[in-house]
Amino acid sequence: MKRNLLKLTVVLTLSIAFISQNACKSSSSNATTTVCDTSAAVLFSTIVKPIMDAKCATSGCHDANGAAGYSLITYAGVKACVNSGKFMGSINQTAGFKAMPQGGNKLAQCDINKIQKWVNAGALNN
Repeated sequence: MKRNLLKLTVVLTLSIAFISQNACKSSSSNATTTVCDTSAAVLFSTIVKPIMDAKCATSGCHDANGAAGYSLITYAGVKACVNSGKFMGSINQTAGFKAMPQGGNKLAQCDINKIQKWVNAGALNN
């Protein structure tokens, strides 16, 4: 009885793992593409600041201590970095700029597009 229960547990576990692994995959005919909507205004308070908080203004990086040269927890800090001319080159990881986030994955292209739109609109404190 215990042996059958063990076999059943293993089979169920493997089945669940297989289903979980393949549940989000779709065939090319049903595949959908995530669209990056940059048609709306990009505001510092609702778009740019949350990206900075999650990806840049973290402990030991661009936090309140500004250990990495710029504190990106406030509008003033982000604006200073934008004004330095290094901001977009760094997050785009353009040759000649220090790639950011350092030691991490490049920001999602959609996030970069939104930040670029905000910068192009004057990097306003909105």
